[in-house]
Amino acid sequence: MKHSTFISTFISLYGDLNRSNLHRLPEIYSNDIQFVDAIHQINGLPQLTRYFEHLYENILDCKFNIHNVIESDNEASLFWTMEYSHPKIGKGKVISVDGTSHIKFNETVYYHRDYLDMGQMLYEHLPVLGSAVRLIKKRMQS
Repeated sequence: MKHSTFISTFISLYGDLNRSNLHRLPEIYSNDIQFVDAIHQINGLPQLTRYFEHLYENILDCKFNIHNVIESDNEASLFWTMEYSHPKIGKGKVISVDGTSHIKFNETVYYHRDYLDMGQMLYEHLPVLGSAVRLIKKRMQS
């Protein structure tokens, strides 16, 4: 699938993102980035950089696989799977989370919103709470 040069750069950077290359975030994010997910609302590149620094301090590994993109003018929806492991979540096993990012950009991204299932990412893997969340999901599916 053919993407704009910017989206190709974005996908490449996210595919390689780790604690040692966070200095590359200004290549894809504007200074006034607004980043929103299920837990955070972050304004500005310095705050976003701190968010990623903190994220990578606490995890063993984190990889993004962007497998589909819908792009129109200066915005895109990216469909991805994140695989991460955390020593205190799920006994350090790799956890797979599907999600979507909606981004708006000019030369760089000024708006980024992630949509994901927090149960799949976190709640289902916590002692006590995890079994309750899985039970609720199972009952809602039947």
